[in-house]
Amino acid sequence: MNEKALAHIRRHDGKKQTLKDHLLSVCRLTGAFARKIGLPLSGELAGISHDFGKYAETFQLYLLSANGVIDPDSDEYIDPVSQKGKIDHSTAGAKYVWKRLEREKYPLYAQLMFLSVCSHHSGLIDCLLPDGRNGFGNRLNKKEENTHLAECESKVDFAIKDWLDSISEENILKEWYRKCQNIRRTEKKFLAQEENPATVFAQYENTVFFKKGLLLRCFFSCLLDADRIDSACFEDEQYAALRKRLGNPDWPKLAGRLETALSAFSKENMIGRLRRDIADACYARSRSPRGIYTLTVPTGGGKTLSSLRFAIHHVMEHQLERIVYIIPYTSIIEQNAKVVRDILEKDEEPGTIVLEHHSNIEPVRETWQGKLLSSNWETPVVFTTMVQFLETLFGSGTASARRMHNLANAVLVFDEIQTLPIRCVHLFCHALNFLVEECGSSAVLCTATQPLLGNVPNPAKGQLRLADDPELMPDLAELFRQLQRVRFVDHTPSPMNLEQVGDLALSEQREKGNCLVIVNTKSWATGLYRYCSGKNAQNVFHLSTSMCAAHRTAILEKVRSLLAKKEPVLLVSTQLIECGVDISFQSVIRLAAGLDSILQAAGRCNRNMESGYGTVHIVRVVDGLENIRRLDDIREGRNVFLRVMDEYRERLQNGMGDLSDPDIIERYFSYYFHQRQDRMAYPCDLSGKKDSLLNLLGSNRNNVGSQENGMLCQSFATAAKQFAAIEAETQGILVPYGEGKDIIAQLCSLPSSDMAAQSRKRQLLKKAQRYSVNLYPDALQKLGNAVRRMEETGILYLLESHYDSETGVTAEATGKMDFLHY
Repeated sequence: MNEKALAHIRRHDGKKQTLKDHLLSVCRLTGAFARKIGLPLSGELAGISHDFGKYAETFQLYLLSANGVIDPDSDEYIDPVSQKGKIDHSTAGAKYVWKRLEREKYPLYAQLMFLSVCSHHSGLIDCLLPDGRNGFGNRLNKKEENTHLAECESKVDFAIKDWLDSISEENILKEWYRKCQNIRRTEKKFLAQEENPATVFAQYENTVFFKKGLLLRCFFSCLLDADRIDSACFEDEQYAALRKRLGNPDWPKLAGRLETALSAFSKENMIGRLRRDIADACYARSRSPRGIYTLTVPTGGGKTLSSLRFAIHHVMEHQLERIVYIIPYTSIIEQNAKVVRDILEKDEEPGTIVLEHHSNIEPVRETWQGKLLSSNWETPVVFTTMVQFLETLFGSGTASARRMHNLANAVLVFDEIQTLPIRCVHLFCHALNFLVEECGSSAVLCTATQPLLGNVPNPAKGQLRLADDPELMPDLAELFRQLQRVRFVDHTPSPMNLEQVGDLALSEQREKGNCLVIVNTKSWATGLYRYCSGKNAQNVFHLSTSMCAAHRTAILEKVRSLLAKKEPVLLVSTQLIECGVDISFQSVIRLAAGLDSILQAAGRCNRNMESGYGTVHIVRVVDGLENIRRLDDIREGRNVFLRVMDEYRERLQNGMGDLSDPDIIERYFSYYFHQRQDRMAYPCDLSGKKDSLLNLLGSNRNNVGSQENGMLCQSFATAAKQFAAIEAETQGILVPYGEGKDIIAQLCSLPSSDMAAQSRKRQLLKKAQRYSVNLYPDALQKLGNAVRRMEETGILYLLESHYDSETGVTAEATGKMDFLHY
């Protein structure tokens, strides 16, 4: 026995944490986290065995050497640089749980435990490698000299041995049996509802494997989070104190604060009364059973606070743990999180009620509490992006995966759900069904244009299983009628060129006072802006992703100020303005795109019913004048929209309805999903072989290898490397706009070896996110030598002569002098 085996040595003061204390703490935490998914005993076993390999003498010498306890000249010294990541301390614990749990009849359950423990530093490993080799078997059969299992068993602490001796393998196996059988029972029920079950049986089997994989990842998340929390609490006493202060949220108090805020909704105007009615309808449905619901409300209808009202009261009704808002764009998160934070965090420690987690948090707004808590989403209310949500479910490594268990026993609110990437549809539907059916959560899908995720082509591949009576609004047709604020003008039968679109915009600005034009490409935005500016129009502005976030924010602030003063304004923008930007024009021109985009554009017109009706012009560009070959979603969406317009044009021209009518939206998404169904399973290419993530994370039937007795055969690591929530081949560059110029200069001049400089560099890089622009390879190539690379970091930055103060990044030099200290 070894009572002195260590788990960690604290960096700043050399304090030592014993391995016994670490294992017992992680055992307790993992068991608590796994309780909400029905696996508490399994969690305890995984927690107490995960670092079993640290009992090995080799690891103990490595730890002491790395922290300066062993002299480099000593025979016991192990070079920590060359050996970093090479001393395996996770396989021993994994082999130990396999030895304890493996039964000839039920090897799957031992495999699930083995995979959780052995992967806790790498991310889930491949059960089958792409070439058919048995990744699971190779790890299981790793030799004693590399795992040190026998040595570790002989050295285990008495307290750990006593705990291990007290466990019941049969009770742990029963936990896994119940969970896996429930998955199969649920899927079997839906298989029986198919008209011809035999034709979709293979897909049914794929779904069963897929959900067992999700169960593994969720359990794995419990272990990861417990391990990281205990390590962080030992390393940082401030974090340990913060977690103690979090405690259990006082939901009735938070609900009271929200009700007070909602009572301030104006009842004097129509839009205020409608927002109050929507919030009341959400409250009325908050006692509904757990399930997947839809909240279909026109833009400007107050979805954020109405959905929050449902969520808070639903949490109290079902004793759930948290509310997670999943939002497509950081601009919407910043806006919505501030609204909710101002209501719920009154008189509370900042960041302990509402967490805002995304990539664009500015250092001045990111509290130390938020920085610590964003790693695992354990606050009562979380605002994050769809990218972070999907990475948590399917991404590589361990940093994102550790958050997954905090999506269990929660209310998940998806804003602008129509923006879900088309290739993620089946993955998303399976995952959300799993979180609701197996993890006790509820979900609300919010949008003005509800996609048909509960009625997709090839439903056996994965579609949402909505709750009974899923729509929270009692009368959609009447709601949309009451919130009609615009009239649509259809120009699509007569395509226009750039000059004609520009002339229409100038005419609308003169007649209505202000106009917003939304185009599909950055080149059109620049060209149209230049054309309108050249016509001596007042206050013409440009907005696109060629400009960094700080630049775009400054433009929007200027435009809002002019609109408030009723000054003439003409804004030319790409589609980035369509979601979540609280701004209102009297006239909007939208180049033809998907119906969801067009209706989002209409949400920027007469948003608060400032006048009777605003005007939304829909324009089709002359064929060949708009390069959208790389923009599959826009191109396909536009084509489907034009088809729908052809079918409904006569009806609409006769005043029988509106483009925002739910039946038209339903027809659009029916056509659109049918058109894109071959993209919905996340297709991928593995060394020239066509496959999909839906298959790799399911039964993996295209793999030439195999597993026995129903064991998992997924290629988890391969799928995670293939997964990217945003399908883009772009690269970010820093641009010299405003403070960005100084950030670039400082990054270029910082020394590489100084520790203080490294800390300063991290701070600058965080701040630099608002001064970066993502560019495609051909755009980078056109910029040529105007893009430079920092020697130490490899970060790309743009010379000042190629950043235009009006339109952002430009291949044409602006005439500005470049600073030599770059």
